[in-house]
Amino acid sequence: MLPFGMTLDDLKAGVSRIRNRVIARVLRELGLSEEWGTGYRRVIEDCRAGGYPAPEWEERGPALRVVFRPHPEVAAAADETVDVLVNVPVNVPVNERQRWFLDQIARGGAAKAAEIAAHFRVTEKTAQRDLTDLKAKQLIEFVGAPKTGVYRIKGPSP
Repeated sequence: MLPFGMTLDDLKAGVSRIRNRVIARVLRELGLSEEWGTGYRRVIEDCRAGGYPAPEWEERGPALRVVFRPHPEVAAAADETVDVLVNVPVNVPVNERQRWFLDQIARGGAAKAAEIAAHFRVTEKTAQRDLTDLKAKQLIEFVGAPKTGVYRIKGPSP
């Protein structure tokens, strides 16, 4: 979170407030901290120089959230690669989140409810309902231990 009394506008303007002077001095002496109050500006400049969209900075209660978006070329290529990896029968309706999840695990990703929640900005409870629905439709299965297991596309029944 931002230091007490500091706003997001202050951060963007280059205002710097040190919380712990001892840690700040040690980091500076070790060469791990270069300048005070330039971090925001340098992040914006580096994104611009690399062709990336400017990140989104949000104060969320006690947290400061920075959202970095993919490079436009990568995002455009991903949009063009819409070939469906998972063949879902036409009579089995799936929503956009479920389709995304199926594509993620078909590509070898170890996606879980938290990834759906983060990607679509929904609650984990909503994401879990999506997974429960996919399991009920016999499209996915969970294999392994509860903490370390993974979802996979369910193969055809023998």
